[in-house]
Amino acid sequence: MKKLILSISLIIVGAGLHAQQDAQFTQNMFNKLSVNPGYAGSNGGICFTLLSRTQWTGFDGHPQTHLFSTDALIFSKHGVGLTVFQDKLGIESSLVAKLAYSYHLTLGPGSLGIGIDAGMLSKSFGSDFIAVDDPTLDPSIPNAGTSASTFDLGIGLYYNIPNKMYVGISTLHLTASELKDVANGSSGEGALNFAQSRHYYIMAGYDWDIRQDKKWVVKPSILAKTDAASTQLDINALLMYNNLVWGGVSYRIEDAIAVLAGVNIPQLPGLKVGVSYDITTSTLSDYSNGSLEFMIKYCTNITKPPKREVYHSVRFL
Repeated sequence: MKKLILSISLIIVGAGLHAQQDAQFTQNMFNKLSVNPGYAGSNGGICFTLLSRTQWTGFDGHPQTHLFSTDALIFSKHGVGLTVFQDKLGIESSLVAKLAYSYHLTLGPGSLGIGIDAGMLSKSFGSDFIAVDDPTLDPSIPNAGTSASTFDLGIGLYYNIPNKMYVGISTLHLTASELKDVANGSSGEGALNFAQSRHYYIMAGYDWDIRQDKKWVVKPSILAKTDAASTQLDINALLMYNNLVWGGVSYRIEDAIAVLAGVNIPQLPGLKVGVSYDITTSTLSDYSNGSLEFMIKYCTNITKPPKREVYHSVRFL
């Protein structure tokens, strides 16, 4: 087991640093803002989202990712948003915090959001490296305590017909910055040297009202993501009953099959809770117990109620 963990860590911390995917979520259909700033404000009100993912349970140092995001539509055409997420994999910790802005244009029956986000990307390395040999003997492994931050930038387009369909395309990490921190003087031993790759996303989804009464609605969707070195495709299908509960499946090509379930809380309109469980289909299935993910999302309108005006006719005194 230790040799396997060492091999995976070396791939991630070494050459893999030059072509590494962003943190992933199975319930991506509820997490559009973090990968496409054009989405900000698309719900027409204000939304808050919490996601927590534990990946590859059974491994020491398995990935753990936590995300908070919020977005709102203001002045009818302007969307704003905030995304903060922390991702930890073994000795590596990543933190992203970014603000998003989108401008919404009416286009046919829907709305096109043109968005940009900007913020900070930070990486740091701890001391709990698991290895057969002393990791400090390998100069390519960053020393404990090394960290670096850089400016991050992304753009996106998001077209949405409410309760019907959506499609989006975006590019993140446009600056493709390098994060560097020399730990031991100028020798370069134990230095942090991370080259952030640009990431490209395509998303699309459709709502099929089977009987035209909103009793049963099928929601197929896809999310494609690539950093030009590796590509990942998620194919999802949810079945919603009476706008109350849903269940479904997701397939991540050559990686995992997931089951999803969730509920809209009728006592608190706008609040939904979801869960997903990934069953690993790759060679990691011999060592991993799968991945578990929880989601909480709350949306509400922020428009002011119309002002009540009373009119008295001079004819009736």
